This record gives sequence, structure tokens and C-alpha cells, in this order.
Amino acid sequence: MKHRKTFRDSLRSDDGTVTIFSLFMVVMILLSVGAAVDLMRQESTRVALQSTLDRAVISAADLDQVQDPAFVVEDYLGRAGFGSALSSVSIDSALNARTVSAGGSVDMDTFFMRMSGFDTLTSLALSTADERIENVEISLVLDISGSMRYNDRMTNTKPAAQAFVNKVMSEDSSGVTTLNLVPFAGHVNPGDTLFDFFRGERPKIQKEDTADETGATETETSDTTTEETTEPAPAPDYFDPWEQAISNVVIYFDTDGDNIYNGAHKIEGFPEGAPRDADDFFAGAVAYAMANDPRITSSEQFLGISIKGGQQTTRYFQVKGDQNGPNSDVGPTKNTGKIPGKTFQYGSIDFDSWAANYVSPNPEPSADEQTSGETTETGGTGDSGQNVNMPSSCVEIYDHEFLTTELPVSEDYVPHFMFWDIEPTVMQWGWCPGEDATIQYYSSDRQALVDYIDGMPMYDGTGLQYGMKYALALLDPSNRDGVSYLISEGLVDPEFNGRPIDWNDPETEKYIVVMTDGKTTDQYRPNDPRAAINGEVELDNQGSGAHYTFASQSGNVSNLLAQCDLAKQLGVTVFTIAFETDAAAASDMRECASSVSHFFHVHGSEISDAFDMVARQINNLRLIQ
Repeated sequence: MKHRKTFRDSLRSDDGTVTIFSLFMVVMILLSVGAAVDLMRQESTRVALQSTLDRAVISAADLDQVQDPAFVVEDYLGRAGFGSALSSVSIDSALNARTVSAGGSVDMDTFFMRMSGFDTLTSLALSTADERIENVEISLVLDISGSMRYNDRMTNTKPAAQAFVNKVMSEDSSGVTTLNLVPFAGHVNPGDTLFDFFRGERPKIQKEDTADETGATETETSDTTTEETTEPAPAPDYFDPWEQAISNVVIYFDTDGDNIYNGAHKIEGFPEGAPRDADDFFAGAVAYAMANDPRITSSEQFLGISIKGGQQTTRYFQVKGDQNGPNSDVGPTKNTGKIPGKTFQYGSIDFDSWAANYVSPNPEPSADEQTSGETTETGGTGDSGQNVNMPSSCVEIYDHEFLTTELPVSEDYVPHFMFWDIEPTVMQWGWCPGEDATIQYYSSDRQALVDYIDGMPMYDGTGLQYGMKYALALLDPSNRDGVSYLISEGLVDPEFNGRPIDWNDPETEKYIVVMTDGKTTDQYRPNDPRAAINGEVELDNQGSGAHYTFASQSGNVSNLLAQCDLAKQLGVTVFTIAFETDAAAASDMRECASSVSHFFHVHGSEISDAFDMVARQINNLRLIQ
């Protein structure tokens, strides 16, 4: 009998079940893999959009960006092929900050997910960048030692440092960023004004008693001398005649009453036949210079003259309060450098006519004084209170001071001298830099700083530890009284009263940037700090025993690193640039820096790149979302 399959039997049959299940799984796998492919395409598009948007807002937020921020964002996206993706741009600008936010989206057609009803996927991106210049205090320490003349180091350094100043002191940073410029050679000159704040003691002109052939001094009188002379005293003799033709003279004046020059005028173009004894023409020269300077209103403001000519060493001769006649004195010799005054031509001056207007800065001695040889207490040859006309204002800093962040506390004056041979075409005489290379305090005037850097001459020695000492002290809030004094004297803008700002202030960043081309040297001092020879002959050429080591190189390096450690402990970021130094000096700079990444060892034009990288880090561009 033929068997017939019933419906009930069909339900119980499992033939073909695996095939159906397999087909179902294949479809599911295809959908899953396809969805993954679409999602990977979406993520790839999102990453590309986000990356482009990040770069766009960073560039647009840069305070150095001169183009419209919105245009910058649009241009970035357009060049990357996302021209239609941008949905919003928000710009928030302030005096010292700029925030740029941008959002965008890209719709992407799906390949596989459309089978599930999803025809498109959207890639979203949002990015915000902020450049904000908070309160920034910078101490820039620049090497102006004589070795900077080699291999165009100074030629390369000046424009690099100027570009750094322009970068960190933009118009947007005005009022929030200050910069202390600290030039250093053998020492650091804080300037005449802060020297007075330190109560620094300048050396005084000392009366030099000269014995005659009988052994009596010029102040002694013979018991047998009873007659008074009625003959007028001979004209004072202030200058030693020059052996060769004079090239130029510089006349020095004091306009603030401390007997230290702050004005000077040069006369150049002396013909071969001009007098070689300055006593023959100095009166007319002084009167002419005074008539051409409205700051000079009294004969007592005239101090002395330096003379240059031929192969002789340029020398300074004191006139006001002179004690040694025609012998030279310790004092400034700016005959080859920039002077704080005018330059006149010899041929344009009628010296004899102008001499009639000359008045001596020394009061005439009375008849009794001429007879007895006595000196006065108020002026002339007897003015024992007369300051030596020193061309610089450095104060000694002793070892124990490097364990603190205080400004110098010593009253001791650093003598005027050089140790190594001078190169007069590019250097000025002095271990302590002159008044043309002093610290510039809390400045927000970038053009003034740029101009000052351009005019800095070179001096002798490498006292890097002194540069670091001042750099850190000028960031220490405990030294605000010094800043207040500088404000009262007109050297710092009153808007910076209250600087330095507190350590670790959340809205303030403090930086020290140090550049040197050499290793910290020994410190030398002359045996006789008032001797005129110190202004004419380098200590190394004065012969055996003419100088002594004031502080050893190893001790000076230890003092440098002690200040570097203090800076880092107090939250100051320290950048160091070793410019064509040897390995030992580079090692010191690496140890001084906040980290290896804050240290640069560069050669030649690389110094510009180093300063630029430091400036970019200080400007603190941050991607905040």
C-alpha cells in the first residue's frame, strides 16, 4: 500500500534545516562585516576631520596670526577637502588672549548598512584652541664677554635675541609681560641708580703727597719760610702731553650730582698739527661742549677728559678735584664706543674764543692757601670727598649670597680693570660692564629693548654666576622694594608696581633664559683698585703679583648651579643656550636648565632657531579640547 506523507509528518521532518540556518548566518555575517566597514570609513573620516580642525584652530588662535581667524579655519578645511564640512566658528579675543572654537560634520553614504535602513553616517568634530598670555616675567641673561667677537658670535646673537624679544613681547602682551635684560661679562652692572639703592660705596679721590728732594711733602712748610709770595699761582697742569697726534677726546659731565659721568661729548678730526697737550685747548673744548648741552648749567658738572691717539693706550685725566697733576687717573675711556652725547669736529671750534667762557670746576685757592700749600675741604685739590669718576657700578657678591634669592647686600665696589688683552675695535675697557650695558628692568617696551641689544658692546670676563644671581633676584617677590625704588626714579613703569608677582601664582609664569659662549671664569681683582694703571694696562700684562684671584672657577660654577637649583625649586622655568661652548661649559648649562629639553647646544646661525623655540614655548599655545 502506497504510503502518503501527511502534514503532521512534514512538521516532524528536519530535512534542509542546516541549509536554512547557514543562509541566515551568511546574511548576518555580511551585514556585520559590512557595518564594520562602514563604521571604519566613518571613523577614518572623523579622524581626518578632527585632525584638520585641530590644526586649523591652533593656527587661528595664534596671537601672531595676522589673518582673520575665521578665514584661517575655513582655508584649512578647504585645502583638506572638507570645505563643506564646517558648521560653526566661534572667536573670543581679548587684549592678551584668543580662543577659537570650530565644529564640523561630514555625511557619508553607506555601502552595507543601507540594507539595514541606514543610508548615511555622520562624522562629527569639535575643537577649541586657546593662546593666552598670562602674567609673564622673564629674565634674559646675555653674554657680552670678549670671546663673543670670535666666529661672528655677537653678530649672530644680537638679531636672534632681538627676534626673541619681538616674539615674547607682542602688542597683545603689553601690560602683562615684563622682561629683565641682564648683560654680563666679568660681572653685572646694575646701573648707577640701583647701585645707590644698594648703598654702594664708590672710591674717593685721595690726596697723593709727593716728596721733594729733601724729603718734605708738598703739604709741609719750612720753619724758615716767613715771606708770602705775591706771584699768582701757575696755571693748573692736568694733562700729560700726547706722544703722537691726538685722534679724539671725550669730555665727561655729571648732571645728577654724584660726580659720576652720565653725559659725554666727543671732539674728533684733529689735524696732524693740532696741539698734543690738552692743557692748550681743553678749556675752549669744555666751554663749547657745555654750550651745546642744555643739561649742563654749571662748571662743577665738568669732570675730566679721555684722550685717544696713535699707538698709545687711551687714558683718562681727572680735572675736577684732581690730585696728581698731569698724571692719568682711573676713569672712563669711551673714545671708541657709543657715547651719551654729541660728536663735534675739531675744525668747527674756535678754541681760543671759547676758552674765555671756561670756568674751572675747582674753586680758586685763597692767597693764604697758595702760600701755605694747605688744601680745602670743599673743592679743588683738597676735596677729599670727591668720587672717582668710575665708568661702571658693579657691587661685589660673595659666596654666601648665592644661597639666597636676594638682591646683592654688599656695599663693596668692583674696581675698574681688565684681565685679558682688549680688542679695542669691538670691546670697551672693563671687567664690570659700563653704563652702556647695564640691566634693563621690568620693561614692556620691546623696541627699547631691541635698540638696547643692538648697541651693547663687549667687555672682559665671564661671570655667568652673577648674571644668574640677578636674573633670579629680579623674579623674587621679596625684592619688590627695589622695584618700587626703580619706579620712584623713573626707570620702571608705575603699572608694574607690585612686581615681581608671588611665587607659584596660578596666573603668572616666570622664566629665565641664559645664553653664553664660554665657561664661567675665575674672578680677578687688582691689588690697588684706585691705581690709574688698571684703566690702561690689563692685569695679565702688569707683571707678577699685580693681580690676585678673588674667587676660583670651581667655586663660581658651584655658585651658578646653586642659583639654578633655587630657580627650579621655586617654579621658575630655566632655558639655557650654550653657544659654541666646549663640553664642560655645555655640561654646566645642561645641569642648569629645567630639563634636557630646555637646554640647547648650538653653533652659528642655529642660535636663532634656539631663541625661536624658547619664545614659542614661553608663548604657551595650548590645545584645550
